[in-house]
Amino acid sequence: MNIQQIKEKYTCLDYLGDRVVRKTKDGYLCRAPWREDKHPSLTVTANGKGWKDHVTGEHGSLIDMVMKILGTKDLQMVCAEFDKALSPFHQSKTLDGSKEKGKGFAFIDILPLQSIGLYAYLTSRRINTSIARQFLQEAHYGFEVRQDGKFLYALAYRNDKGGYELRSSSYKGSTSPKAITTHWLVDGAPVVVFEGLMDMLSWATLTKGVRHNYVVLNSIVNVQAGVEVLNKYSGTIYLALDNDQGGDQATLTLLQEIPTAIDLRKRFSAYKDVNDYLLNR
Repeated sequence: MNIQQIKEKYTCLDYLGDRVVRKTKDGYLCRAPWREDKHPSLTVTANGKGWKDHVTGEHGSLIDMVMKILGTKDLQMVCAEFDKALSPFHQSKTLDGSKEKGKGFAFIDILPLQSIGLYAYLTSRRINTSIARQFLQEAHYGFEVRQDGKFLYALAYRNDKGGYELRSSSYKGSTSPKAITTHWLVDGAPVVVFEGLMDMLSWATLTKGVRHNYVVLNSIVNVQAGVEVLNKYSGTIYLALDNDQGGDQATLTLLQEIPTAIDLRKRFSAYKDVNDYLLNR
């Protein structure tokens, strides 16, 4: 997806998701995604194309907003972020069926992992299912309440703030709030940092078990949250992000903030990411 396609397809409201607080006579009042914004200080125009930060005075387009969140001026990194995301970006978790079709989830229930289809999906990615069960649950969800009671289902991976990353062979999405996921499982072991859950599960599969601690960003948007957590860690830090433009920039940011971190991507440099390496071994 290129910049023009992004501008035509998405608005600031799509990207802000549940950070949109309410509609006003001139547009929308929102919580700024680049700080703790208990008193909403970001406004978006009525057409969703422009925004203004009333704390700093900054303003701009959707592209400017995403560059600010990612901490970059690189348009290729912006394009990579939209290629990885699914609109709406930050869908709200609701259980009351009150949302209109297409505006978010009408319902979502989190259950133990049990569906044969989801196990088959993990197997297709060569993930060890015994390891996967330690980290994953199953989501039954829908974007509307159907009279026949049918629903969609996906793997559910919980983040540190209670949101979920959802994955299946046909769907990639998330519930709010969007956040990183940390796993402090092995005392004294190094921590390995990944962009997504499939790479973390692939790593654990390759190492034949959980032998490290893990930090999963769940999106390169969350790289600064990763920095905050990793700066408190005194052990060895390995970086295993994607071999693409977004992964390059996120790795650079992490190395600038944590110079002692070790970039492992050269070990799978011929592949897109850890799961791609696992699939092609």
